[in-house]
Amino acid sequence: MIQFRGTRKEFGEYYGLRLKEFRHNFFRHTNADTLRRQLKIYEKFYPELVQEKLAAAEILHQDPQYLLYEDLAAPVDSQRRRAHQHHYIDACTIFAIHENDKVFVGRNYDWLPEAREFFERYDLDIKGVNRYIAFSDESVWGRHVGRRSRKVYAEDAINEYGLYIGLTASKIDKWNYGLTPSHLIRYVAEHCKTTRQALNVFAKMPCAVPKNFLIADATGNLAVIEHSSRSYEIIRPDASGILIHTNHCLSPKLQHIDQALRANPRTDSFLRYQEASYLIREQMPNFQFTDLWRILRQSHYVYNEDTIWSLALELTEQRFNVYYDTATGQKHTKFGF
Repeated sequence: MIQFRGTRKEFGEYYGLRLKEFRHNFFRHTNADTLRRQLKIYEKFYPELVQEKLAAAEILHQDPQYLLYEDLAAPVDSQRRRAHQHHYIDACTIFAIHENDKVFVGRNYDWLPEAREFFERYDLDIKGVNRYIAFSDESVWGRHVGRRSRKVYAEDAINEYGLYIGLTASKIDKWNYGLTPSHLIRYVAEHCKTTRQALNVFAKMPCAVPKNFLIADATGNLAVIEHSSRSYEIIRPDASGILIHTNHCLSPKLQHIDQALRANPRTDSFLRYQEASYLIREQMPNFQFTDLWRILRQSHYVYNEDTIWSLALELTEQRFNVYYDTATGQKHTKFGF
């Protein structure tokens, strides 16, 4: 676990030294046009992040253009290259439940056991913004891209106000200029207290890469944003207070551009969705925190042998568990603020 408390500049310096410590493969090229467009967006919506990368470059004595391109712009070029390639294997499941004035979140990742050394939990208390805990496989590892990296890449975050935001992979083949999904998660965790405030962020900020974002707060306001990078739709829970997302589109307005079945006719995204729904409803009414374990670990599709990290959260009373390293015995630890 990484714990940090200090200013944005100090976090940038810490981030830079960490890249050096782990012999990060630094970029040695940029796409000047993409960087120019992305910088304009970040300087308008998230200038603190630009300053964070500049601080990292300064302490590393690096040309700042390379770090700025890597974190702010390279994901756009990468998504543009990947579009229409159709080789998806993502298999994460995420759900939220609002019942009896309690709010539960469960999440299984699709990270492979070989990526174990890259897993991180960040406890970040950056001056001037909300404190939050984030989870990551640090964006890349050798088997994925052939590069060494220790980048901060938040796939989930929970902040001190009990606001949660996490993503699942989307099968939409689009791209745009805008904030990367990880940076949107960090921004929401740092600046928002409620789901309503988080939805307002998505209303004004562009997203560069298609993703599905599940947002839940301690009052029980639940929402999924299915983002195509060009537009988005909001999915709300059903009458029983259950909201589930895997990797296929639920919104009829986006289903015509969803590649989930076209890319992989044998995808288990639909099975995972239905199984999660069935297992959740089996525990209703009076859903309990301990019921999350059954769904996350005793299922056939939500859980699979390649899944080695899961989150179990109760936002109202702030009971947080992370389950990990299932290949060696399903360990777990509690965390909090």
